[in-house]
Amino acid sequence: MSQIYFIRHAQASYLEANYDQLSAHGQGQSEALGRFFVENQVHFDKIFVGPLVRQQQTQQIVADVYQKHQLLCHAPTILPELAEHAGPDALRYLQPTLAARDPQVKRWNDEIVENPALKKRNSLLLFEYFMQQWATGQITDADTLHEPWGAFRQRVKKAIEIILTNTSKGQTVGVFTSGGVVAAAVAEATHTENQAKVAALNYSVRNASFTQFKVTQNNFNLLAFNEVPHLSKEMITFI
Repeated sequence: MSQIYFIRHAQASYLEANYDQLSAHGQGQSEALGRFFVENQVHFDKIFVGPLVRQQQTQQIVADVYQKHQLLCHAPTILPELAEHAGPDALRYLQPTLAARDPQVKRWNDEIVENPALKKRNSLLLFEYFMQQWATGQITDADTLHEPWGAFRQRVKKAIEIILTNTSKGQTVGVFTSGGVVAAAVAEATHTENQAKVAALNYSVRNASFTQFKVTQNNFNLLAFNEVPHLSKEMITFI
């Protein structure tokens, strides 16, 4: 049996000009994750990491902890298929259009203008609202410019196939990626085809959490989901 850890990146810089950077809190989460792996003697025979900065920063900080303890940490293989879905970009592109045709979207936008303190809350509500419609094919306006949800699901499936092809019996593999990819990987292992449920699962994946899969004779099965034994209550975040 082989084990594959799908690790969500630590907290990024939400609502900042450049989201694709770990926050100071995210750096601390990554260090805690590295210490947990070292203390529990988790040795990765192979490591895959997505192309995004926040994914690679998380992996690098974990690697730094291994190196501080004079432990081997293999150089990662960058796998483009581990990038996050295009939901945030599609929403940014479509938000003016959605506000013009959807009273609920307009209401959330207007509330932010009236009370900027609601920006974080309303932005999250809008994102979840959009994702449910986008993932189920109710919103397709951005599909020519941004990767559709269905294509994202196929991309994650391809990533899993690549990882399984490069995983030998008895190996432990680390995969540093994002929450949407973790949710899609869980859907593949559990044969979940309800896209609304898969999209909703995305919101439950905690920063710097790990989800374990076991591989037996090329069967890809869920072992543990969204684990954060390395984080105190105060350190746990979802965005």
